[in-house]
Amino acid sequence: MDAELARLGLAERSVRLLAGRDIWASITPLLAPRRNLVAAFGHVGPGAAALLPLQPGDTLITDASLDTVLSGATSPHALLHWVKAGVIVHSLRGLNAKLVIAEDDPSFVVVGSADVTAAGPRQLFEAVTLSHERQTVEEAQEAWLEWCDLAGPSLTAGDLEPLLEQYGAGKPVTARPAATRPAAARPVVTSRPVTPVRPAAATPPPSPVRPAAPAPSPVRPAPTPPASPVRPGVPGAAPSGVIRPGVPGGPAATSAARPGVPAEVASPEQPATAPPAASAAEPGTTQPEQPEPATPAAAEAGSPAGTAEPVAAEPEANEASEGTEAPEATDVPRPSWPRPAELYLVSLVEGGEPNAEAAYRLEELQREYTHPGEDGESPFRVELLWADDGQGQDPPRTLRAGVHVIPVYSQKQGRPLVGSRIEAPGLVLQAYIDEFAYPRRTYCYVLTRQSAAKPAFGDLRKALATIGEKPNFRNSFQVPRKIEALLGLWPDLGYDPR
Repeated sequence: MDAELARLGLAERSVRLLAGRDIWASITPLLAPRRNLVAAFGHVGPGAAALLPLQPGDTLITDASLDTVLSGATSPHALLHWVKAGVIVHSLRGLNAKLVIAEDDPSFVVVGSADVTAAGPRQLFEAVTLSHERQTVEEAQEAWLEWCDLAGPSLTAGDLEPLLEQYGAGKPVTARPAATRPAAARPVVTSRPVTPVRPAAATPPPSPVRPAAPAPSPVRPAPTPPASPVRPGVPGAAPSGVIRPGVPGGPAATSAARPGVPAEVASPEQPATAPPAASAAEPGTTQPEQPEPATPAAAEAGSPAGTAEPVAAEPEANEASEGTEAPEATDVPRPSWPRPAELYLVSLVEGGEPNAEAAYRLEELQREYTHPGEDGESPFRVELLWADDGQGQDPPRTLRAGVHVIPVYSQKQGRPLVGSRIEAPGLVLQAYIDEFAYPRRTYCYVLTRQSAAKPAFGDLRKALATIGEKPNFRNSFQVPRKIEALLGLWPDLGYDPR
């Protein structure tokens, strides 16, 4: 990463200014080797593909409205070239931004005055800033996502081809400035010298050199997400922060102790362990390791002669007494894992604790559905998700048993970033609303499985954009092609045939 930052000129600082007439000669080499580019340029001129090296799967937002195309500010030829190459292009009327975000590691943002046009590149003085400062990159991603939400579906070749003949057709023809045609000099009769009149300077744009101090970013990224309280590490364990006496694996559990039972006194169901050597047996003890009758020493201590200790449940008792993890239950049938037919995106915010009732329901469902899988498939587990009203995007009120959900972990304002974490689809087992909580909270229990794929929210956006769709947090996805586009993010999750 240090070498890459040095190539960007950001090895010893977080912000860098580029200025000059041929500004793209400095920007293009920095973007060419990068992948996962997202950009927003209000005007895209001819030859833009040579300046902005977008690859298949990258995304561009521009103003491709008819008025902009007629004026010649945006070239449909350049957009059509990108669309045919696999670049996702959206149109947003009124867009005037000049922004590129490289989302690889290290991520950085390029923002400034330069449009993507090769026409007269050496005639305009431009200035752009390059920054890898984390909060600045995240704020740029947030703004870009907002524009993407406002933009329509991605453009197709059929949308752009009718605009080819319209390009530049309405460009106004302006006369030469009067300064190029000076009128004949006329004598000026005055008693005092003529004061030359200087034209009023145009109101300059805000200086990029001394920007106003930005407000603290509301984005709170988590490069290493904290352990989620809805994802217990041991099947049957209580969620993080929920302590239930008598639940193995809970935060208060110790090696062999249970609430109400001293650590040195063995439970009636679990015979005390003894050293395996028969010769070291003490009076008054039994030898669970030996299936033979009791020794004479044990008989003298009062043990009934000819009685053999049962050994069938002995290994499990020993493991439990030593505090090791109990083996997974094998009497639980494999849960049904149907292919999704109704799929929701649910916006969640990490943090908080479930109430006691929600934690108890989780323990019951974990005992009923936790399964190691069959024939090498991923194990099944139950997770508890919750969302509070007003924090994040309110969860759909139609969540019910049988539908599937994809959790999207957003920031508090409810707008996920390109790099926001998403989880694999889960089958809803139960869902209920805690009306007595303030704010009102929706709990959802989902059956899920681990996947090797780790996509982010930006990948989900791109998957939907390839079929002309956008993320929707209010209604479900029921059309098969939309569901398949989402499930393709986790190709290793198999489903039972319906």
